[in-house]
Amino acid sequence: MKKTTSDRLSNKDLLPLEDGERTWKAVNFASIWMGCIHNIPTYATVGGLIAIGLSPWQVLAIIVTASLILFAALALNGHAGTKYGLPFPVIIRASYGIYGANIPALLRAFTAIMWLGIQTFAGSTALHILLLNIWPGWGSLGGDWNIFGLHLPGFLSFIFFWGIHLLVLRHGMESIKKFEVWAGPLVYLVFGGMVWWAIDIAGGLGPIYSQPGKFHTFSETFWPFAAGVTGIIGIWATLILNIPDFTRFAASQKEQIRGQFYGLPGTFALFAFASITVTSGSQVAFGEPIWDVVEILARFDNPFVIALSVITLCIAAVSVNVAANIVSPAYDLANVLPKYITFRRGGYLTAVLALFTIPWKLMESATNVYAFLGLIGGMLGPVAGVMMADYFIIRKRQLSVEDLYSETGQYTYYKGYNYRAFAATFLGAFISLIGMYVPAFAGIYDISWFAGVILSCLGYTALMYIHPPYVKAAGRIVRERAAE
Repeated sequence: MKKTTSDRLSNKDLLPLEDGERTWKAVNFASIWMGCIHNIPTYATVGGLIAIGLSPWQVLAIIVTASLILFAALALNGHAGTKYGLPFPVIIRASYGIYGANIPALLRAFTAIMWLGIQTFAGSTALHILLLNIWPGWGSLGGDWNIFGLHLPGFLSFIFFWGIHLLVLRHGMESIKKFEVWAGPLVYLVFGGMVWWAIDIAGGLGPIYSQPGKFHTFSETFWPFAAGVTGIIGIWATLILNIPDFTRFAASQKEQIRGQFYGLPGTFALFAFASITVTSGSQVAFGEPIWDVVEILARFDNPFVIALSVITLCIAAVSVNVAANIVSPAYDLANVLPKYITFRRGGYLTAVLALFTIPWKLMESATNVYAFLGLIGGMLGPVAGVMMADYFIIRKRQLSVEDLYSETGQYTYYKGYNYRAFAATFLGAFISLIGMYVPAFAGIYDISWFAGVILSCLGYTALMYIHPPYVKAAGRIVRERAAE
């Protein structure tokens, strides 16, 4: 890196990784997805698809379709991370400008911090159930004392579970890599046991998967199917953006692509199968379908089963939180103030900020919270569209790494901001989200992620060709690694 590198734009964690630091293999990427997919909110989402009238087979088809699209988006957006060893907030400087990149990065960070609080509270409720089974008096601890409506046992469960995340963060990305390798397979082992229980109590798979849906013809099924695919992708739209934060550690493009393929389509299909089977089993066992896996566990009377299942759910919650909701904000916050915030400090700051979201109050009006986060998430699809258009169409996969850290390079645009990227983002977000408020455009909102990505991609490409930016430092292209 030359002397043009600015201290306002870099620190050790934001600089390109050396070859010796890129050690992640396919198994590491696969294990991340094995751990991430199995979490309480995703379980409820799959159950919700059944609840709106889709058959089990239709839900499985939705999951497989969405996971294949997710795999393609992640592999594409992760390419630059592997090729140059750069994290998401640095790569996005090429399209939004060296300072403009902070805006979508902070939007991504804000969404992740909100989800971190929600996922942590969801995991802590499972821990609370375990403690109640071990110590019946746990629930009355502290009497009427409460903090914003959460009584002492629930608050202590939340703080303890929150603290586990800090232990994983202690040794940075290397500890995250090691944690995910064993966490993912363990989650599958326990969910496999729950599937066995459901099949046994329901008398086989036949009664479960022979249930008909209420949509029969292609025209009846198309929009619910498309909305289901969009909803599943929307859950992971944030990780599509910051996947370079992980792929920068990949040993090669082949490793990151193979790992994400192994970890996504098949894993997600198995998860959907498990969710549908366990929920249907709960209907036979308890007389009603239960979409909340924590509530199902609370109805068991075997302490060993409860303990093993709760511990697994907690591991799954930590896994998805660390990968999807801590790594990205850690880099995003470091990108804003690189002189003062390192990756580790950014991770700790993210965890502290999640406390101030007071998630147990947010979850009192969960519908409003998810709608709000969906609105923010709807803007992240267009950001992905701009990123992919810039990298693959405009720059043909060639970036000047030096200029990404320079205040006088080609990514400075006008005072550090590229208006074309913001105009394309707002266009994609406006068109894709207008259906929330205008019924005539409800169909577009049902496929909002696709609409946002496509419109922003086309808009950004058009603006870059119609009004190309003045290039101040052309010609400094970093040679691809020999392995590529």
